[in-house]
Amino acid sequence: MADISKPDLCVIGAGALGIALALEARQRGLDVVLVGHPGAEKRDPPRAGLRRAAFLASAERAQAIRTAGQVGLDNAEPKPNFRAIGERAAAVAEAAAPRDADERLAALGVTLLTGQASFTDRQTLRCGDTSIRARQFALATGAYPAIPALPGLDQVPHFTPDTIADNIRKLSHLIVIGGTPQALELGQAYRRLGSAVTIVPQGGLLPGFDPELVAILLRALREEGVVIRDDAQVAAVVPRSQGTGITLDVADGQESLDVSHILVAMGRVPDLDDVLLGALKLRRDRLQPDHLLLGPDGRTSNGRVTAIGGAAGEHQPHIAARQASLLVERLLGVGNGRLEPLHLPRLVATQPALAQVGADSAPSLRTGQIVLRANLAEIEAAQAIGQPQGAIRLVANRQGAIIGAGAVGPGAGDLIALLALTMARGLPLGELARLALPEASLAAALVDLAGQHLAQQPRPSFTRRLPGLGRLLP
Repeated sequence: MADISKPDLCVIGAGALGIALALEARQRGLDVVLVGHPGAEKRDPPRAGLRRAAFLASAERAQAIRTAGQVGLDNAEPKPNFRAIGERAAAVAEAAAPRDADERLAALGVTLLTGQASFTDRQTLRCGDTSIRARQFALATGAYPAIPALPGLDQVPHFTPDTIADNIRKLSHLIVIGGTPQALELGQAYRRLGSAVTIVPQGGLLPGFDPELVAILLRALREEGVVIRDDAQVAAVVPRSQGTGITLDVADGQESLDVSHILVAMGRVPDLDDVLLGALKLRRDRLQPDHLLLGPDGRTSNGRVTAIGGAAGEHQPHIAARQASLLVERLLGVGNGRLEPLHLPRLVATQPALAQVGADSAPSLRTGQIVLRANLAEIEAAQAIGQPQGAIRLVANRQGAIIGAGAVGPGAGDLIALLALTMARGLPLGELARLALPEASLAAALVDLAGQHLAQQPRPSFTRRLPGLGRLLP
């Protein structure tokens, strides 16, 4: 007879996100079963993000050597060792791996099951000899890279953001197909490590980000030597005995481009295994048929099943982590589990970084809204670290409520995170003028914006009379 388990939460997918959710739920006192569904760990391997961050750090250090003259040192051309860079990135991820070990999960009280799993009905998951009837199921199965139907692409080897981490060779000329954050991040990294890089956005370049700030980022990337062909589309891939040919559609016809390697970074598709989910008969999003139809709290058309991370179409790790926390809060009865996307920053981890939070008010402003800008090049801290570039753009209403903000430049992610917290707490922009900052802080840009806002506010009549009254006093 099969065992029957009735936990508070069953997490499907023992990748980075699934493990984090299982641990957080267990630490909050919930009974948790973690199902290591085959394939999910490949889509969302533990510490893959840490490995990518280590690789980007190597590229950043190479650029620091190349541009050392900006801070009074001698410039030098770095000599990257791709094998050593890859081994270091793998070692960084490996050092953190024990935190995700099966033994640690078991010691902390998480029940771990492995093997092929599938729902047998709308409330029961079968894994091996165990039937699980959880109060809530969490789909943390991740997502896989989207591969376009380009003629010839299936005839040549090509990288995706998931596989390029295993590369240990210098790439002489890398073409990046896609305009996603990862396309720009990896494209810049390989350029900094000595590769020629051509990015073809293929129809979309950082959609949803403020075009004004995107233009600043693209200018910085081009200054580093990254070729960005936002005037072209990849029409076909042409296999050759030496290298690979790329046919580009341009305004006046076609062009041919010779490359050594291809990286496809056009986003990701939720991993929704029919064998796993078939019995649930979950409804799909009418506008995006490869996505599930989800409520504001991430629940599917089956109220017992919630999708998070890649399975929910969310591919930024910090937002996926927030989805997981909200699910735990909902199960504990301390929140409704609803994600407020307008309070969560989105990030492009290039240099300069690009970050954005809130509504995209770039196209038009509503009555009573104002736009405030600060030039990060004028901030003392940016000048001190040799990165005097970038800008921050903020939209607020007359009452000082922040509608949206974006920044490109050094520390952009941290600046937008602070603004996101300000928005989530309902604090007016003027409150940022009260920040007591250490000397030479990048956050001085926020104080500048707050000062601009306060200067535009009408002063109460009694405050206008105070200077004159003071002069009348003995």
